Amino acid sequence: MNKYYSTKLSLFVFAVPALLLFTVFCVYPLLPELWMSLHNNNGFQNLGFVGLDNYKDALFSSSFWTAHKNTYLIVGISVLIGLPLSLMLALFMDVQTPRLRRFFKTSAMFPAILSVTVVSEMWVAFYEPNWGLFNSMLQSVGLSSWTHSWLTERATVMPSIGLAFLWQYIGLNGMLFYAGIKSIPRNYYEAALIDGANFVQVSLRITIPLLQDIVKYVLILSTLGSMAFYAQVRVMTSGGPGDLSRTVVYQMYYTAFDTSEFGKGTAIAVIFILECLLISFLIQRFVAREKIEF
Repeated sequence: MNKYYSTKLSLFVFAVPALLLFTVFCVYPLLPELWMSLHNNNGFQNLGFVGLDNYKDALFSSSFWTAHKNTYLIVGISVLIGLPLSLMLALFMDVQTPRLRRFFKTSAMFPAILSVTVVSEMWVAFYEPNWGLFNSMLQSVGLSSWTHSWLTERATVMPSIGLAFLWQYIGLNGMLFYAGIKSIPRNYYEAALIDGANFVQVSLRITIPLLQDIVKYVLILSTLGSMAFYAQVRVMTSGGPGDLSRTVVYQMYYTAFDTSEFGKGTAIAVIFILECLLISFLIQRFVAREKIEF
């Protein structure tokens, strides 16, 4: 019994510094924001307590729900399209020769190390209606009717921004999956080869099941990173046309800094934080619940 309590005490003592740092740098800064969200504040002075009115105004705003629709569209593109492609990239790299593997690893990481501003401006040039890459290619093959003003039309603006985001981070996620693949003991693969398993069977029966922990990590990283989507929208469209390409983070910024409604902006921020915590909890609760040990 004494050994049990001494172990618990040791764990508590070692956890205290981390808990203090988390409280000071993560929890405490949220308290003034929570307080501000209950007031009418223009960024310079507090104009009075309004209770939950800021939350009510945010929730009944059409722009708020447009921003949510756009945010979760980006999350869907990142998770449902980006992660499978990243996993296939990792599986492909794993079976290449060392020289080709080095080439693909370098190529995969290159977009991720570029500035978001640089990447966004590059894709703005690609989408330019008159001389951009995509419309020029379509016109050169006789598909002029398929050309668009990609960043100004309702149907194309968010998929276009999502494609730029996907291109920049698909390689980074692929490298995370690749690192997970290399951590799997080789004797599993040797046994499968002796039994006559092919590449698809090995991937489906060995590699992917043993990547559960990495899948969970990359899923959380991609989901929360996509929800915090802001810089690309700021550079490529400034939230336009109108509010059609605003995300939740951009809507928060716009409300606080462009309209000087800091109370309402912080209310949106609080709602956004709660959403992120809920999604993170759901992923932790339902994805890869069993610990994989080699």
